[in-house]
Amino acid sequence: MVELQHRLIPTQALSDFVADHPVLGAKDFESHDFQLVKQAIKADLNADQGGLCAYCEKPLPAIEGQIDHIKPKAGANARPDLRFVYGNFAHSCINPKTCGQKKKNGLLPIEPGPGCNAEWSLSTDGTIEPLPELTRQRRHAVTQTRDMLGLNKDSNLVDERKRWLNSAIAVLQQVPADFPEFLQSAPYRHILAAAF
Repeated sequence: MVELQHRLIPTQALSDFVADHPVLGAKDFESHDFQLVKQAIKADLNADQGGLCAYCEKPLPAIEGQIDHIKPKAGANARPDLRFVYGNFAHSCINPKTCGQKKKNGLLPIEPGPGCNAEWSLSTDGTIEPLPELTRQRRHAVTQTRDMLGLNKDSNLVDERKRWLNSAIAVLQQVPADFPEFLQSAPYRHILAAAF
């Protein structure tokens, strides 16, 4: 998962929209007037996330994907007060098996942010697993987060992570000095970094 750090100053178009519409509801997020704002938000989130999906870390162009509410805007766990808050947004790919589409209105035990990868590791088979030394409660939180996002359910995603892990190992063995640069540009770089 991307160790997301949102910019300190939110997207100007979002700030302007919120200022111009003092009473905002659920329908406003899908409104025609908000579509250009969404594009600007996605571009900023994409930059904040280094061009990766916040959840699976696949490369994600700024014009693709969706704005996912980390804390959901609807459902049993709804946080309508955060519906238009930049710090509650993540740029997510659109895949019914993974990420924001899979999470739907669920509340993640572990959210994308600094340190979010501290309790799991990337196995040599490309799956994401909880660290063995975790308490039962923390193992459950890690497993629940991973499963809510479908991070081990898409075989293409698992295979791709395995290929990048093998590439990382090869770089580390053959040209260790190049490893930091490799990690900075690789997809899955946050989960790869947790593996080393």
